[in-house]
Amino acid sequence: METLSSLARVILLEDDPTISLFYNGILQKQGMEVTCFSDIKPAIDFLTENHLQNQNIVITDLQLPGGNGLDFVREIRKVNKHIPILVITSTEDPKQIIEVMKEHVQEYLIKPVIPSELLSRIKYQLSNKEDSYVYSDYEREKIISLEKLLEWYSYKNTRIKKGDLNTNELHKNLFYGLRTSLAQGAGFGVLSQLIDIIKAMPKADNGGVILDLDILNILEENAIYSKKVLDRFAEIEDVIFDRVEIDEVSPLKLYNEMLKLKEEVNPLLLLKDQVLLIPEYNASKLSSKLIKWNQLYFKKIIYELLLNAMRFSKHSSRIFFLLNFDSDGIYLSTINSYAEEEFSKKGISNDYLELIFEPFFRITKNIYEKHGSLDFGIGLSFVKQTVEKFGGTITALNLVDHTNETKETKIEFKIFLPYSSSLK
Repeated sequence: METLSSLARVILLEDDPTISLFYNGILQKQGMEVTCFSDIKPAIDFLTENHLQNQNIVITDLQLPGGNGLDFVREIRKVNKHIPILVITSTEDPKQIIEVMKEHVQEYLIKPVIPSELLSRIKYQLSNKEDSYVYSDYEREKIISLEKLLEWYSYKNTRIKKGDLNTNELHKNLFYGLRTSLAQGAGFGVLSQLIDIIKAMPKADNGGVILDLDILNILEENAIYSKKVLDRFAEIEDVIFDRVEIDEVSPLKLYNEMLKLKEEVNPLLLLKDQVLLIPEYNASKLSSKLIKWNQLYFKKIIYELLLNAMRFSKHSSRIFFLLNFDSDGIYLSTINSYAEEEFSKKGISNDYLELIFEPFFRITKNIYEKHGSLDFGIGLSFVKQTVEKFGGTITALNLVDHTNETKETKIEFKIFLPYSSSLK
C-alpha cells in the first residue's frame, strides 16, 4: 500500500480507547503524526491555542463525552475554514448527517470503517492540498497549459502544429484541476455525498426511498448551484469561440451599469454590513470617446469583481468602485480590504497576484457562503478572459492605505479598456 506523506499531521478525537488505538496504529504505519484526544474539552483547548495551523486533517467521532462532535466541528470552522474534516460515527440518522454536512465536512464514514477505505479518504483529502500542487506546477511553466485552459483549443492546435504537445502532462494538469474543484465545496461534491446517504435511507414498501424533506432541500439547493457552474462554463465557451457580440459605446453606459449594480448588490452588502462607494463623474468625460463592450458580459464581469470584493473584505468595511480616465483609455477599479489576518498586513505575495487569475486557483478554500458565489476558482479567470476579448487588460495590486490612524493593506483589481482605435 502506498505510504502517505510523513509530513501529514492528524488530529484524532475518539473516546473509545480501543478504536483510538486502532486508528492511531493504522495512520502511524503510513508515516503520519497523530495527536489523539478522548474528550472534547482538551481538543477544543488545543484548537484555541494553535488554530490547527500545523495540522493537515481532523478525524472526529460524533458521540463524545463532555459534548457532541458536531460542536467540535463548529469550533474548528470558527478558527480554521480550510482544514479537511473527516467524521466517523455509528449513527445513520439523516438529520444528524445533514447538520454535519452544513458545516462543510469533507468526509462522513459510518462504523465499522474498513482501514483501506479510511486511508483512501484521508489520502484523497490530503491530495487536495493546493500548496504542493501550485508550487510544483508553477515552476513548470506555471502549470504548463493550465494558464491557457480557457483558450484550450487554440493552445492545443498550436502545440500539435509545433509537434511538442505533451498530451499526458497536459491532461494530468487539466483533470487534476477539474477533479479537485468539482469534488470539494458545494454543488457537485455535496451531490455525490448525498447519493450515498440516500442509498442508506429507509425504503418504502414498493422499494423506493423515503426521502427526508431536509435532504430534498439540500439536493435542490446544490442542483441549482451546479447548474450555475455549468452556465459559467458555457459563458466561458462563448467568450473563447467569439460568440459574444461587441458594440462601441460611451463610457457613460459603463458608469450607468455600475450604478445599477450598486442597487442590485445592496442585499449582499448587508450580509457583512459593508458600504459600496462610487464617486460622481463629469458627464462630458464619460461621453466624449467610445469603448468596446457587451452590456450583458460587462455586467457579469463587474458583478464578479464586486462579489469577490464583498466576500473577501472585512465586516463593516468600505469597498471602492472607481473610474479613471487616460489619454488612451479608461481604468475601472475595485478596491477592498483583506478580511484574512495573514493578508491584511502584507497583502498577497507577487506570485499569488499573478496566479489569482488562473483557472481553479484559490488562495483560500471553502468560501461558499450566503453570497451565492461559485467557489471553483473560475470567477476571476472568466473576468480576465472576457476583458481581454474586449481589448483590455486586468491586474491585481496590493495597495497601502494611509488614510486611517494605522496603515492597512488593500487589494485593487484594475481593468484597462482602450478607446476604439479610430477615435483615440
